[in-house]
Amino acid sequence: MAMIALGWIGWTEEQALRTDVNAIQIAYEGCCDKYRAVFGSAEPAADTVVSSQPMTAELFDAMF
Repeated sequence: MAMIALGWIGWTEEQALRTDVNAIQIAYEGCCDKYRAVFGSAEPAADTVVSSQPMTAELFDAMF
């Protein structure tokens, strides 16, 4: 998620570390929607969408 927050969204490291993982996913999807609207791209392919599954303690533990 840090790569998305820092690279794609352009947040600072402090912002990324203080933000909930679910909020980073939502911000990323919003950023992608913005670029699709501005540049007229088609809807995203199913394999390019960040998981819309909410982050649970079990998923978090599995990631780290």
